[in-house]
Amino acid sequence: MKQPRQLKIFEEEDFVRYENIHKGKRVAEVLRGYEAFVEKHKGKKTTDDCYTPPAIYDAVVGWCKEQGMIDDSTKIIRPFFPDEDYKLWDYPDGCVVIDNPPFSIYSEIVRFFIARGIRFMLFGPQLTLKVLGADVCYLPISANITYENGAHINTGFVTNMIEGVRLWTAPSLHRAIKKASPPKTLMLKNTYPSNLVTCATIGKIATREVDFKLMATDCEEVQQVQALAAVKKSLFGGGWLLSTSAAAERAAAERAAAERAAAERAAAERAAGTCVQLSEQELEIIKRLDEKRGC
Repeated sequence: MKQPRQLKIFEEEDFVRYENIHKGKRVAEVLRGYEAFVEKHKGKKTTDDCYTPPAIYDAVVGWCKEQGMIDDSTKIIRPFFPDEDYKLWDYPDGCVVIDNPPFSIYSEIVRFFIARGIRFMLFGPQLTLKVLGADVCYLPISANITYENGAHINTGFVTNMIEGVRLWTAPSLHRAIKKASPPKTLMLKNTYPSNLVTCATIGKIATREVDFKLMATDCEEVQQVQALAAVKKSLFGGGWLLSTSAAAERAAAERAAAERAAAERAAAERAAGTCVQLSEQELEIIKRLDEKRGC
């Protein structure tokens, strides 16, 4: 009897042979591979995905009102949303844009609003806040803002609503944002009087190579003090009570250590940086500015 012919719907090359890529691997190895895959495709935090906390935004709007830049009747526009083009928004006469734009196109956005006469107060990247040739006021207040996605961004502001001012530290704006920010978690450290020392506190003097000796006749060993015991804390590692003269010597050694630390930091910064000298052309610009002010 003639065998029935099998109908071929797909060609051989349409099939991919299955191979178990995990064959011979332990479960832990497979899981690690999966975790690496997930991490690779997980969305990364960028400055374009930093949604402003409402309390921070309200503080900025409130500051603008205090400065007379806007009032309660001003129409505020927030045109920056994912996958939307801010250029297509309707900007009615008298409106103000107060928003946190994508930092990757920050300069383009500033120029767009200036060219169309649209008033704005924008969040911006502190270190690259300046837009070449833009007639605006920069507010490099160095506000450390934690945005909704958890990113910590050093933030400044730029506006075209403060005429004649090119750069302003705006301490009141910095205070307003700081007040609106959630409190930071602080490490709780004990503060000791100068008559009480521990090995940990003296270590701060030693690391700066400041010579300090505590004579045995000027101190008495203690394992705890009543103030710490009252709040159920301990004097970690124990310490010593110092005579008044020894406490004064200890304080002098700490001041010397602090001064040396500051000098070392300054020297390190100078060594790592570049000492900038102004050219003759740049000095001529300063001379011209001085003449404007009658200097």
